[in-house]
Amino acid sequence: MRIRMSIVAALLLAGCQTAQQNKALVETRLQLGLAYLARGELDAAQRNLQRALALAPNDYRTQLAEARYQHQAGDDTLAAKYYHRALTLAPQNGYVLNNYGAFLCRLGQYDAAQRHFIQAAEDSANGTRADSVENSGYCYLNAGQRERARHALAEAVTADPAKGMPMLAEAERRFGKGKREDSRVLLEIYQHSFPVSAESLWLEIRFAVQEGRTADVKHFGGQLARIFPQSIQYQHFLANEY
Repeated sequence: MRIRMSIVAALLLAGCQTAQQNKALVETRLQLGLAYLARGELDAAQRNLQRALALAPNDYRTQLAEARYQHQAGDDTLAAKYYHRALTLAPQNGYVLNNYGAFLCRLGQYDAAQRHFIQAAEDSANGTRADSVENSGYCYLNAGQRERARHALAEAVTADPAKGMPMLAEAERRFGKGKREDSRVLLEIYQHSFPVSAESLWLEIRFAVQEGRTADVKHFGGQLARIFPQSIQYQHFLANEY
């Protein structure tokens, strides 16, 4: 009896260790795959994410990661399939709903995207509300609904001030792409919620230059010189690199 019980205990322990090792391997492959994906190294990302998917096909995270990969690789049909699988496995999960909503928004399916953001905001257990509201705001902005975007994004930075600098970077990016009205909305939200920064002053200067407001160029340039004299933005200002 003791021998038999010892064998059973050993088998249980071995099974537990195997499960733990498998879980650790899935985590490693997921992290590596997503890191490669963030750097745009698609082949390496695919190798790691496919391995994670093979090890844990019923883990919503592996399905979600594969969906993100397929979208970045340009296969939206396959991406949608993996998003649907992730939703089947975790229909109320805020991360899944947020990612799928963002995917739909990029496809121009704005109403469907907003429904998923609303649902994701209800997943308070995962702390995804601020992300959901932020995603909703940017989706409204992409749809040309600037007042709704303003309201949602102001709420997002109030809930999570860490979203302020990325918002300012997005304002800069949209300005560079000629989306000046979108950029102005984002800049105004930032200015209302945070102290002045070298980045916000520099964007104000660039707006003023494009609009021929010479007095404002001088005004904001003076602030930049006084508050942020060592900034790269001030160096650009001195060199007239608008």
